[in-house]
Amino acid sequence: FLAAGMVAWVMVSTIISESCGLFVHGTNLYRQMRLNYSTMAYALVYRNLVVFVHNLSVFVLICLVFGNAPLGPEILYIFPGLALVLLNGIWIAITLGLFCLRFRDLQQLINTLIQIAMFITPIFWPPESLQGTGRMVFIDLNPLFHLIEIVRAPLLGRAPSIDSWLTAAAMTGVGWAVTFVLFGRFRRRIAYWG
Repeated sequence: FLAAGMVAWVMVSTIISESCGLFVHGTNLYRQMRLNYSTMAYALVYRNLVVFVHNLSVFVLICLVFGNAPLGPEILYIFPGLALVLLNGIWIAITLGLFCLRFRDLQQLINTLIQIAMFITPIFWPPESLQGTGRMVFIDLNPLFHLIEIVRAPLLGRAPSIDSWLTAAAMTGVGWAVTFVLFGRFRRRIAYWG
């Protein structure tokens, strides 16, 4: 449970953390050549997918050592789960990249919030341990939990809940809609803010 959660968490949290510096660190690149800014977000998400696949080998090794490898058909749910996480990662990268380019101090705040979120998101502890209001706040209303769960559940040999699928899909739709508006409005200012 912990290994599957950590593999998914490292991917999600690293995408969020690195998104803050997406346009800040690429200033020299896009000032010297004509570049589609979203390409930088695609590269960031792709790089983290490659790291996820490498980290997955640790999870496979742990499964082999403890003899409980999930070999059922539920493992196939990891592909649509990863696709949703990556689609969310792209809009998160673009949006946070814009905000952190304009407001440079935001990067430290987001990195601190990510560290806190690691402890309030069920990665180290099972989500079944909370009931009532605590469950609603820390699990049901926690978007990071749902992104992690659609990747972690197939690794544990079970299908993700419908709530997690719907939340991740809603995040994808709303996030991309907001990103299109923001990126369309502020794309020309990226070179000046950098």
